[in-house]
This record gives sequence, C-alpha cells and structure tokens, in this order.
Amino acid sequence: MMIDMKKTENVGFFSRIRWGFGSILLVILLIIFSAIFIYIYHKYNSNLSLFVAILFLIVVIIIVFVKSSEIILPMNPTTTPIIGKTGIVIKKIEVGKPGVVKIDNQLWSAYSDTNIKENTEVIVTEVNGIYVKVKEKPKMISD
Repeated sequence: MMIDMKKTENVGFFSRIRWGFGSILLVILLIIFSAIFIYIYHKYNSNLSLFVAILFLIVVIIIVFVKSSEIILPMNPTTTPIIGKTGIVIKKIEVGKPGVVKIDNQLWSAYSDTNIKENTEVIVTEVNGIYVKVKEKPKMISD
C-alpha cells in the first residue's frame, strides 16, 4: 500500500523545503539590509542604494525558488527490514499529519490511522520510502 499523499502534503511550506537555520538567517538579513538600502535611497536619493536593495531582494527570491524546488531523497535508505520492530514516538502522530518515531536509534517520519502521543511505544506495519506506518503497541496486562 502506498502512502496517501494527502497525509504528507499538509506538513507546511517551510517544513517541506527543509529550511535550516542558515537559510532563514540569510533571508532575514537580506530583507533587513534591503529595507535599510531602500531607506537610504529615499533619504539621500542614492541610485546605488536602490540597486543594492533590488539585488538583495532578487537573491531572496532565488533562494526561496531554489529551496522550494529541491528534491530531498534519503541519503542511505535502510537495508535492514524494520517491519514488526518497535519504536518510540518522538513527535506526536496525527491522522493526516506525519510525526517522528525512533526505531533502532534512527529517526523516521511516521504516519498512522490513529492519533498517537509522544513517548508511546509503536510497532512498524509498513515502510513507504522514507515513511513508516505504525500502530500503537498493545499494552501487556499483567496479573
């Protein structure tokens, strides 16, 4: 069974393009400096300031375009079978919204047919590329 794309498309624009701290900082600084150069242009009528501001804004547009068109594939897909293994939910899983589980010291994006809270033990039922489908591990009742 393939993963339902509706479950993965709602992770949000910035999550989908995997913004790192450096990318965010660079874009914010470029926008701030553009605003400063536009202010200088209006105050002193400096064409060079306007040129630099426009150049910075073009760089921001290019960064956003490149980051949004990245195709992100796993570097080392697992070669060990993990179906049936247990893991712990690190980031809660909601129906239609993937979470994160830790299985054998590896973090996986995970989805489920039910909502599962953090720190809950789960069992892997399917592997779909970089996603695993999990279900909550039944609790053992001891006498």
